[in-house]
Amino acid sequence: MATYSFNNMGGIEIDFNGVKPSSEIRNKMKAVKYRWNPNKMIWWAYKNDDTVAVAVEICGEGVRTLHENTSMPIKDAKAVRKIMRRTPSRDYALKLKIKDIVNANREQLEEWKQQLKNHVNAVMSEDNADHNGNLVSKSQEAVWMNCFTFIAKTLKFLPTRDQEYSLVFEYSLPGTVHERPDVFLLTDQKAISLEFKRKEAPQIDDNKDDIAQAIRYKEWLQNHHKVTKDRSLNVKSYLVCTHKNAKAGELRGITILTADNFCNAISAELEDEVLCTFEDEWYASPKTEMPDMLQAIEIMYREGRIPYISDVNRTCLNKVRWYINGAKVQKKKILILLNGVPGAGKTAVGQSIVYEENKNSEANAVYLSGNGPLVEVLRYQINQVGANKHMAENAIQGMKEFKSSYFFNDSRIPEQSILIFDEAQRAWDAEKLRKDFSEPEGLFRVAERIFNKRGYAVLIGLYGNGQVIYKGEEKGLLLWEAALKEHNDWIVIASEELVNKINGLDDRRMIDDDVFLPASLRADFIDCSKWVEQAIGRENTSQEQAKKELEELQKTSMRICVTRSFEEVKNRVEQIEKEHPEWNYGMLISNFAEQNVIRKSMPGWNIGYDGRNVVSNGGYGLWFAGESMKLDKVCSVYGNQGLELDCPIVVFGGGYVRENNRWISRGVRYNSDVNKGSYLDPDAIVENNFRVLLTRARKEMILLIPEDAVLDETYQYFVDMGMDLLEEKISSKKEVYCNE
Repeated sequence: MATYSFNNMGGIEIDFNGVKPSSEIRNKMKAVKYRWNPNKMIWWAYKNDDTVAVAVEICGEGVRTLHENTSMPIKDAKAVRKIMRRTPSRDYALKLKIKDIVNANREQLEEWKQQLKNHVNAVMSEDNADHNGNLVSKSQEAVWMNCFTFIAKTLKFLPTRDQEYSLVFEYSLPGTVHERPDVFLLTDQKAISLEFKRKEAPQIDDNKDDIAQAIRYKEWLQNHHKVTKDRSLNVKSYLVCTHKNAKAGELRGITILTADNFCNAISAELEDEVLCTFEDEWYASPKTEMPDMLQAIEIMYREGRIPYISDVNRTCLNKVRWYINGAKVQKKKILILLNGVPGAGKTAVGQSIVYEENKNSEANAVYLSGNGPLVEVLRYQINQVGANKHMAENAIQGMKEFKSSYFFNDSRIPEQSILIFDEAQRAWDAEKLRKDFSEPEGLFRVAERIFNKRGYAVLIGLYGNGQVIYKGEEKGLLLWEAALKEHNDWIVIASEELVNKINGLDDRRMIDDDVFLPASLRADFIDCSKWVEQAIGRENTSQEQAKKELEELQKTSMRICVTRSFEEVKNRVEQIEKEHPEWNYGMLISNFAEQNVIRKSMPGWNIGYDGRNVVSNGGYGLWFAGESMKLDKVCSVYGNQGLELDCPIVVFGGGYVRENNRWISRGVRYNSDVNKGSYLDPDAIVENNFRVLLTRARKEMILLIPEDAVLDETYQYFVDMGMDLLEEKISSKKEVYCNE
């Protein structure tokens, strides 16, 4: 029976006690923003009238939950929950020394197989309701026996010393849903994942899922496993083909082992290694928290701590705060330009600075953005968890309101001394501002008044390359350079990449590459930007190079698929709901999309101004909080820049197409802007649209290219590049618990 409880952080939790809720119930929960928490194995949401009503409807008004039973300590309640879920007492099924497997008889192997079967059924108890308590097929049992016999036959040739190492079977990766590598081998310096398949090498080229599985386990350990990260273990991942005709090789960066080279490979890995002294600690490790930007902000304001993002970002944050403290002590005026690759976490770092500088009810820093939807989403996020339901307005301000208050009134001085300007590359020029000065110049003038009052001033510009999408924003760094020349006692601190583009300020430029973020956090450190540049760039690109970059991307766990069918997108979403209920997804679109093209895939849709199928002002917060997954609205670049989804569905709407082997911009919206002279380089603006759209993904991305003749060459371009077809991905998808 499902129970609900209230936690001490303003949330409500529903526990189904190991039984998977029906799709009807899951949809009911998602409609009021419940989310799946794989760590606690519960569904949770913020406490409000709607979420409580749904909990009562599902669980019943009179149900008393374990949290509410005051006669039972919380630690005992958790223990009871564990029993109710029939969760195993440990996070793996078996830990066996290699020598014991080598010397085992048939009876022993059968006993181990039964332990594996019991463990998997317990781990998968949530799904057992529909399988009479048994999710292990006869073929899966055969796979385990094959694995035992393969190890016994091949590793009996290992030196006696190496046979003392343990192999662990069916370890459940913490924080995942049903992710269990077949075998792990630990040393004091290495974590080695071994994924076994009863397959021949000739079948490998058509079996990308197996390779993706091995890649995913490696990436997950490197990025999410706390003990692995804390101890800086060297992570290895192998695919082991046990078929008698299997051939060794390498595919997408994963080495394929067979009976011929398995023993030699393991022996080489164990050379100069020693037995692991922290096995129990490793197998009991929690997941290292590496949330997306919105989750990170939520944790800051709900739990009062900055969550782990990455060592690179931590270094950057600490360095920026060091410069801020120096400005305070030395009475300085400084401009810091912080830049990085798409998805590197510039916004999260900016928000962390605001949070740290505004502790203890102070107001030292403010985050400024001209991106109205981003401001809306961030404010919505903070106001849901903050103690003061309007606290977000003090920490995050729209640039429009800030300009109205301080640009055009010389007597006003902000309460904050640190101004963080988001998307600094998109600063308005004087013409767009309709004044005799630009936005950077306006910020400097306000900062001068701050300095005169408080003795220091700090401007921080979060600078992204190639993401200008509005008119009046195309001069970029030149506007900052011009403003610096008007204010000759300011110091500018930036990475070498940016400093070298600023002219005439040799004595006031400071190079510091710690304020450059080189690694994409959006997709577990997977950087899509190199592929994106080659795939959609108009200059210095080639299809051949795009294909090479895609091949490199396919060596990671990031999956990109293409389709022309909205129905196939819906089919994939159904799979995501089953396999990754914690993911969020939604449809993204260019600002130059053609309604008549969109309707080829989605008949009757209206994506015009304030159309029923496009997200508009006032709706972005709810859309990114979960409504995106209804797939009834698309979000344009105006709304998604600076934000992210686990699986974005990027819709090509006819505004940017392949024609005679090159990209061209076209359509009613494009022609209108060209005729009006709205942009200095309208083609670059359209290109930037897709640079933004194609760098929003954290886990997976789907390209939806409607069945319109104008897009035929575009579709074929991605197919010829080697991109997976969504239809084939869906039809070949195997059950997650079957590891054959």
